[in-house]
Amino acid sequence: MDRPLNLDLRARAELLTYLVASHLLVRQMTGDWLSVEHVVESMKLWLSSNGGGADLMQRVKLGSHALDMAKRVVQTKPIMLDPLTVKGLFCENLRLDFRSPAARELYQMSLNFLINKWWQ
Repeated sequence: MDRPLNLDLRARAELLTYLVASHLLVRQMTGDWLSVEHVVESMKLWLSSNGGGADLMQRVKLGSHALDMAKRVVQTKPIMLDPLTVKGLFCENLRLDFRSPAARELYQMSLNFLINKWWQ
């Protein structure tokens, strides 16, 4: 079965949230941000795990904005780099854990970002 090539707004927001959370995790653990290669790999992992398919332009746009958004999150909400906060963003299988207030907040920030960018 073919996967649709365009993610809807909610799926794009969740993927962006996943990428931002991944940046925050790596930043908290290593002091660095994800490399471009790791962003691409994280995106492939999310798409595969969620049965999604995004066209090239969607992937490029989301991947390129994830780092900028992660940097903005750290500047405006430094608590997002707290080890317990970062750990709470993910379940044990490295999926976003939306039981976490921080994950829900990141999702809302991602959704607002996409709406403001008119990526509907």
